[in-house]
Amino acid sequence: MKKVSKIMISILLAVAIVMSFAACASNSNEAAEETTPVSTAETSEEAVDEGNDGQNPVMNFIGNYENGLAKILVEAEGNDGAKFTVDLGLTDDEAEQYTFSGTIDPDTLKVTYSNSTKKILTLDANGNVTDEKVEYTDGDGVVIFHEDGTLEWQDENEAERIVDSNVFTYATVE
Repeated sequence: MKKVSKIMISILLAVAIVMSFAACASNSNEAAEETTPVSTAETSEEAVDEGNDGQNPVMNFIGNYENGLAKILVEAEGNDGAKFTVDLGLTDDEAEQYTFSGTIDPDTLKVTYSNSTKKILTLDANGNVTDEKVEYTDGDGVVIFHEDGTLEWQDENEAERIVDSNVFTYATVE
């Protein structure tokens, strides 16, 4: 009888070991299945996101640009927006300031806007603004970014009058 019970215990232990190995193998297969993408639609969306990496394309162009007495500050807004502030020094005591924003087309690197505000600023001897007068709030135009570090500003209301050239170069900080 002792022999039979030892054999039974040995068989039960062997079965328990085999079942535990089977359970472990089953768990590792489940883990592998969980990390596999569910559909190809998800993987293609991920590939698109990797190409864009979620960054606003304007981030590649933020900063100050110059063209003689005219200066443009470029800032990013949200996922695809750009905000611009243009300062144009006319005389020692007067300047013009344009502010506008728009959405960048990532393929053409072009920002079209129709919300430009133009102000005439009166300055004191230290260059501080002492008075400002709004001339309009519905200006329109485009800004085109170029890979060479320049940008082109074309404002429909101010067409030829703003600067000799509408190309601005990136201003390095000294």
